[in-house]
Amino acid sequence: MSVLRPLDKLPGLNTATILLVGTEDALLQQLADSMLKEDCASELKVHLAKSLPLPSSVNRPRIDLIVFVVNLHSKYSLQNTEESLRHVDASFFLGKVCFLATGGGRL
Repeated sequence: MSVLRPLDKLPGLNTATILLVGTEDALLQQLADSMLKEDCASELKVHLAKSLPLPSSVNRPRIDLIVFVVNLHSKYSLQNTEESLRHVDASFFLGKVCFLATGGGRL
């Protein structure tokens, strides 16, 4: 288990890797599928994770963007995001992390 750092690996040529982190598997998969359907000049790779840290034994590519998906109606979702943030290096927050809030339209 390790802290994610933005420059710990060399970038792939014409490749972008996005990591979606959230507790709702179906929503993450739907978002990933939608992203992959879009035409892109570069190759887009999307990885899904319930939480961080990621296992250190896995040979993974450089991660270019982390998207934390937070359900506004789930306390667990927010707690999971808060705990996962501890495993992200501070330099990732310079344009390589974003937060996506879901569930705002429900009453």
